[in-house]
Amino acid sequence: MGVRRGCGGRIIMAKITTAEAVTKIFANAGTVFSVTFYKKGNRVGVGLNEVRTMRCRLGRTVKKGLAGGEAAYNPAEHGLVWAYLMAGDENRDEDPKHRRSISVAGITRLAIGGEEFEVDGAPW
Repeated sequence: MGVRRGCGGRIIMAKITTAEAVTKIFANAGTVFSVTFYKKGNRVGVGLNEVRTMRCRLGRTVKKGLAGGEAAYNPAEHGLVWAYLMAGDENRDEDPKHRRSISVAGITRLAIGGEEFEVDGAPW
């Protein structure tokens, strides 16, 4: 699975489901990965279906420093994965915590552990 070379040395990306992509992300917790996905947008639809590519990782810093302690909701119940943006990522802004939510249903590409996958995610 992952990146393979076919006839003539052409690179072939394996296709996986969004569920398999999330499993790979959590199985490699702490590893830096790159993900491309359709944003879910905010409550009034701002940013809906905007394509975002991020270089990020999971880890304890994703939950560290939440105001008031534990989060008010479980991201998995909302189809999200919380990730921490890496230094140099174009999506980092002035927010000192650099946490972002990845919309699981919108994942279209995942590069992790030296492999790259095409994912069956779709726009909202």
